[in-house]
Amino acid sequence: MKRGKRAVHVAAVLCVLLCLPLLFVLVRYVGAGGGAAAGRSSVSAPVAAFERQLNNRLADALARLPQFPVTIRKVYALSEDTVVAPKPNPAGYGLSWNGADTQPILAAAERLLDGETLLWQPELERMPGTPVRWYRDESIVAFAWKEVVGADAAYTFTEVKVAHPSQFRRYLADNSFASPIQYPPSQLAGTVQAVCAMNGDFYKFRSMGTVVYNRRLYRMDDGRLDTCYVDAGGDFHFVRAGAQTTAEEVRGYLEENDILFSLAFGPVLIENGVDVCPERYPVGEVDKSYSRACVCQLGPCHYLFVTVNFEGPYAGVGTIRSLTDALLARGVPMAYCLDGGQTSTMLFGGTVFNHVDWGTERAVSDIIYCATAIPEAEWSGAGGEAGHG
Repeated sequence: MKRGKRAVHVAAVLCVLLCLPLLFVLVRYVGAGGGAAAGRSSVSAPVAAFERQLNNRLADALARLPQFPVTIRKVYALSEDTVVAPKPNPAGYGLSWNGADTQPILAAAERLLDGETLLWQPELERMPGTPVRWYRDESIVAFAWKEVVGADAAYTFTEVKVAHPSQFRRYLADNSFASPIQYPPSQLAGTVQAVCAMNGDFYKFRSMGTVVYNRRLYRMDDGRLDTCYVDAGGDFHFVRAGAQTTAEEVRGYLEENDILFSLAFGPVLIENGVDVCPERYPVGEVDKSYSRACVCQLGPCHYLFVTVNFEGPYAGVGTIRSLTDALLARGVPMAYCLDGGQTSTMLFGGTVFNHVDWGTERAVSDIIYCATAIPEAEWSGAGGEAGHG
């Protein structure tokens, strides 16, 4: 009798597997309005969501059949119109003053890392008296720590690897380009339930720069700033100041490169591993020593948030030249400068992790952040045994 039930279960799963291609074709056809003329943006997102749904339901079905010799890994992602991400699992957070305590977290994240090497390593020499913090679940792993660079520069790093590019995001205050209200970065990060975040370009503070948000062009660059575009695959595209001269040209670029949003401060510091740090730039007082902020891409779905601030006896801060040198020394291939000074803010688990200038967060218009894609209903145990922070 038991063998008969098992055979029925296996047959049911096989039927599902055989039906998947037909369902996929049907949904693609319907999503395209019954023809091939529909554009990529109208088809790809719903079809991709449908594929994930089928995949995850099949994974659940197979998990209930331990005798079945096939397993499927679930795929989690956030839709483009998601404003509030899933709540991070509190069990995923951890904090320790001993770098060796991160070794089990690294081991648990092996499948997510898929052979990639992190900048964070348990033996790294951190700023004296500072901890390492982390978060891990099946869709994201992040480490945050501080280092003294050179003689007296306090650097704060957050390194993040996400399972899906949709987990690397930008958020404008009130989810609107037109919002007249600005908020502390910690409030913006709390609104979207970010695992980790940092200040963005503070686009509302100046009229310069190309602003793209949720695929829409809101403001055209006046030709003076470098732009960092981020595509649906989570990859950076750098366009130099003056390279785009019309809104039509920008819209064409957005469509051609599947761009979701932009960052408009700069300059570009490193591109494809090459030092491109300029001597002069119209914003950021690049040749003077100020607190700095920078976002980097290390690889596919792999990012590094960086701030340089005054902290305790470490008052070196720096120019963009010294920041670029520090990143080159760590092998960073893509780096883009963001608004610095008091704007320079790093957040982890909803709280400020770096030492913000003057000890007070500045109200800003936007953040960039990384989020978990695991819904609360599917939480499971995660890393964090050494202590929670």
